Amino acid sequence: MESSKRLVAMFLVCIVVISSSMHVSLASGEINSEKFQQAFKEAAIEYKNCYNTCDKKCSDEGLGYTHCEIKCDEDCASKLLKERFQTLKN
Repeated sequence: MESSKRLVAMFLVCIVVISSSMHVSLASGEINSEKFQQAFKEAAIEYKNCYNTCDKKCSDEGLGYTHCEIKCDEDCASKLLKERFQTLKN
């Protein structure tokens, strides 16, 4: 009888420990999600600023809409990726 009480007590302790660790891991997942959303917003703003500047400059040169759209999309995406990789290296 005594061993069955110990077994039940140990089982309850294990459940409490596992549930508390799950709660902590879920909380850190929410924090990571918020960090990702903030980083995405910042990157979107940087891309939009780069694209708008490039598009205006390209249009002022007299090039067509499609040409400017493709050129600026490629240029800004590569520029931002390069900057991100440089910050990761350092």
